[in-house]
Amino acid sequence: MAALLLLLSFAILHLKVSAKNPVLAENQEVLTHASEAVNAVLDTVSDSSCSLVFLSDGSTSSSSIYSVYQKMQSLGGPMGVGVFQVTRERLNDNDTEAQAVHIMKRVRELRLLSWCVTVLAVSEEPQFLASVAEWALQNRLLVWATRLLVLTRLPLEDLRHVMASHWTFSMMNAMVLNVEERTEFASCGLYVHLPYSDQGPSTVRVATWSRARGLQLLSPLSLFPQKFLNFHGATVNVTALPFPPYWDTVEESSPDGTTTKGFTGTDYLMLEAIAGALNFSIRVLPTANWDEVTDRVEDRTSFLANVIYAVFPNRLLRYDYSYMFEYAFHAFTMAKPALKPRWQSLYYPLTDGVWAAILAVVIIMPLPLILIVRFGTEDFTKGAIGPKLAVQEIIRTLLGQDLSGYFPSTHSCRLLLALWLVFAFIVGTAYRGNLTASLTAPKYPARPETLKELVSAGARVTMPPYGAHFRDFFKQSDSSDFKTLGERVDIVPTAVDGLDQAVTRGQAHMEARRYLELVIAQKFTRADGSTRLYVGRESVFPGLSAWPVPHDAPYKPVLDRCIMAIVEGGLYEKWSADMVSRARQESRQKEQLETEAVESEETDGGTRALTLTHMQGPLLLTLLGLALAGVTFALEILVVWCLASRT
Repeated sequence: MAALLLLLSFAILHLKVSAKNPVLAENQEVLTHASEAVNAVLDTVSDSSCSLVFLSDGSTSSSSIYSVYQKMQSLGGPMGVGVFQVTRERLNDNDTEAQAVHIMKRVRELRLLSWCVTVLAVSEEPQFLASVAEWALQNRLLVWATRLLVLTRLPLEDLRHVMASHWTFSMMNAMVLNVEERTEFASCGLYVHLPYSDQGPSTVRVATWSRARGLQLLSPLSLFPQKFLNFHGATVNVTALPFPPYWDTVEESSPDGTTTKGFTGTDYLMLEAIAGALNFSIRVLPTANWDEVTDRVEDRTSFLANVIYAVFPNRLLRYDYSYMFEYAFHAFTMAKPALKPRWQSLYYPLTDGVWAAILAVVIIMPLPLILIVRFGTEDFTKGAIGPKLAVQEIIRTLLGQDLSGYFPSTHSCRLLLALWLVFAFIVGTAYRGNLTASLTAPKYPARPETLKELVSAGARVTMPPYGAHFRDFFKQSDSSDFKTLGERVDIVPTAVDGLDQAVTRGQAHMEARRYLELVIAQKFTRADGSTRLYVGRESVFPGLSAWPVPHDAPYKPVLDRCIMAIVEGGLYEKWSADMVSRARQESRQKEQLETEAVESEETDGGTRALTLTHMQGPLLLTLLGLALAGVTFALEILVVWCLASRT
């Protein structure tokens, strides 16, 4: 890398100025005298490992710039230099504009290859300086670590206007070295624009240079000062929309009884802490949707979006991100599967094998009972019972009824009945226990808990408007599950709409897990404390999230340090836990008020009443028994009537 920067590169476009031009000759003379001032400034703020980039409007010849470079090298100047010139005669020409954009891209490549870069723009034309400011902004030429030094000679009024009206000069790490005396002993003033100061936005003369006195500082400010350590009480514009627990609106009551709109949430609390540290106040700009939130960041109307956004490659084309401080685990929620009425509820407590074994025992048991009763007495005819009575006795004891008393009192009969009663007691107790458990704590149908299960279920997935970025991201994935998920994503106006559809249509809704849990607790909780929705056990993906900020925002390093300090101190997690705890407490209080307002159906301290869904089996069995009994009774009447008619 360093070897590349040692090369002196020239990229000269349409140089149409003549060496005999008096303006050119005068500019060369000024540049020659001002080169010592430039050297004095650069020697103060940079070292020999930094590279230097010249930008000129063509009014200064390359030979003059090269002579300046030689002087800098003799004084231990920059490690490498690049010279780029654009003719001032065709600044409004489309072809020149395209070539200027190409030059800015080359300069940006040089910046990316260099350890550090100082850009020196040389021109006395306000139009060219304004063009440089726009080109640098559009092509992302500068970051805060890149110093921009403008060498010009302009009237003070024009200089202040140029510096205050362009983001590149007012917000970035830029200073202007203005030649104020055009004599052989030229003197220069060094100016910087401070967007935030005690006097508000102002252009300050921080130093002067003359050949006799050298570089002299006129204020406590250093050269290329940090502009964002103190905002001096200024108002900073931010954008956001409600997205609890990260950001939300609240109604605040003032002492005079009026109600004002306030803000809360983990992200707002963190920005409020940063505002206290950097001494600025927050103004939340009104926005209609999530696209507008980031649009205002992109056009630099808003300093940042004060709510977390997942980091996607396609979003990085539009804006940058602050320090990535949150893992927004995106999960999906669906309606809890309801219990379907099942007439087999009386059958489920025992397995098929147990039912088969019980049936076999019931069929086999009457035979030894008949034999013992019939042949185990002295008088075979005394106490003899038939198969019908034996089967009745076996079934009635199995159902928990007492014996009829028709059995003889022989030891063998008593032993057999004792063994059977023990068997009936164990089977009956086990069945009743499992039946009670299955009715009061039934087994719910299987529900999707992972991404693979969600895809296999074939359900549609809804997301709020910003979910379009997620949908595109899923479709570009190499995973078949993510691709399938991307094809099924539908966009809904709000998260509440998506959750409503999840309840009514059996769809899934996907958002950040913390947000889903909070909204479900607030809006989809029954009076008994249960919820109609559940959140999948496995997250769809852990998305790194941060605040959107404009590309190459000069205040990003200061903002990142503050965010890092807050996160490492545990404040962000503390605020998040407090928000969720407060929401749960409010939800419980609301449920309690609703429960007290209506007649409670749970009077025994929380027992759960069985519904028709649970008791359908015994009810159907009763109806079936009544039907069979009715048919049997009708047949008996018919038989009796037929016999009576024959006689």
